[in-house]
Amino acid sequence: MNLPHLEMRQTSAKIGINTTRATLEQRQAPATLSIEQPKGNLSMETVAARLEIDSTQAMIEAGRIPALESVERYAAFGRQMGQQATGQAAAEGDQLMRIEQGGNAVARVAKSRDTPPAEVTTLGFIPRSLDRVKINYTPAEVRINYTAEKPRIEVQINRPELNVTEGTVDIYLREQNQLDMWPVGGIFDGEG
Repeated sequence: MNLPHLEMRQTSAKIGINTTRATLEQRQAPATLSIEQPKGNLSMETVAARLEIDSTQAMIEAGRIPALESVERYAAFGRQMGQQATGQAAAEGDQLMRIEQGGNAVARVAKSRDTPPAEVTTLGFIPRSLDRVKINYTPAEVRINYTAEKPRIEVQINRPELNVTEGTVDIYLREQNQLDMWPVGGIFDGEG
């Protein structure tokens, strides 16, 4: 006798997955930059040039003597001439005192007073040389002082703007699992 047997067929469940990718949008505004450069401080100071000319010696040689020195010279010349005149008068008096000794003292004294001394003339240049005029020159002096100012820099960083759209994952049952059974051969009454 044929015994009945069962045949089975099984199908597995199948799932499906739907995904939506996540998106990321990024926007970065440039940084805000502010630069300010103050002017530097510049100061200039000028000391004027000096030119000193001392022509005292040249003026003296030209006969133009400062007043005080001129008075001193004339006073010295007057003393000298007074002493010479006193000396000459004393000498002439001595000669005339001895008139009785002969020798024509009166004629000698008269003759010495009659002839003026000869003037001595010299030819020369006034001033005699350039070193009689003293020149001293001090050049001008320029003092420059500069103070630099640092630039003022301000930076404001702008944060990035991020926009995220989340992705999705949708899992679903695409096909149901299944188990099918059926009897093959023999008699099957379903009870056993």
